[in-house]
Amino acid sequence: MNINVDFAEAAGGKGFPRSLGTFLLNPCFHAVALFRLSALLYRCHLEPLAKIVWCLNRMLYHVDLDYKAKLAPGFRLVHGLGVVIGAGVVSEGPLTVYQGVTIGGSHGRHREDGRGGVFWKPHFGSNVIVYTNSCIFGPIYVGDGAIVKAARIVTKDVGPGDKI
Repeated sequence: MNINVDFAEAAGGKGFPRSLGTFLLNPCFHAVALFRLSALLYRCHLEPLAKIVWCLNRMLYHVDLDYKAKLAPGFRLVHGLGVVIGAGVVSEGPLTVYQGVTIGGSHGRHREDGRGGVFWKPHFGSNVIVYTNSCIFGPIYVGDGAIVKAARIVTKDVGPGDKI
């Protein structure tokens, strides 16, 4: 289940007492848990309930994690205030996002994904880290192990392991 992997990422391998603190007191983990709940409700064709949970997440934790985003298990927010992840964003593996990051599409731009589909939002490989106040826009790929440094605006593909 996705939330178990998300919790393990948030707890960071800590032992029982500290991992209990993560479960009870970590607002970033709570925001991810609410995202997972809203995404589940959406997949169960309960979009009005998904929107309510999404709105609750925005009000409580000041994050906008669209329930239509497909974020693989291991998604982690670090100081998540002001994070925006739009509908259609995809991650194939663990994705770590810091405060103030915006990830979304670019109106009118789209491209083929190589598998017969079309996408218009960023697509992330595994183990990607996006640091504070970065913006990633458009139909781009961010490769496995890539790092987007703080305050970057990314509109072109990022290769695997690249640090931009």
